[in-house]
Amino acid sequence: MYNECYIELEQVIMKKSRYKSDIQLVNKEGVGIVLTPTKNLHEDKSIIKIGARILSILNSPRTISTAWKSYIQIQESDTNGKIRIQFDTFILAIDFLYIIGAIEYEDDLMWRARND
Repeated sequence: MYNECYIELEQVIMKKSRYKSDIQLVNKEGVGIVLTPTKNLHEDKSIIKIGARILSILNSPRTISTAWKSYIQIQESDTNGKIRIQFDTFILAIDFLYIIGAIEYEDDLMWRARND
């Protein structure tokens, strides 16, 4: 599911984002990463992977708090509780998704944007 979300994010960036010249996607073993991570940045903490996970849970409109709870459940099951991001990093990923046009936000609800 996440690989499909990476592909969707790349398509959104290349088609819709006015910031596409400022965003560099690097493909490393099927994982898209915003900017090149350093040896100290785990891929699970990269904004694009967090964004892909957020997109995977936005099958219906959600509040930020319910999306956060769902994200934590997915993250803990995928990483056995080892890698945890902070809430501010989660919000940064939501900001990124909104800026590139991957999600919409209105009246305290966010949802996946249509990418026709």
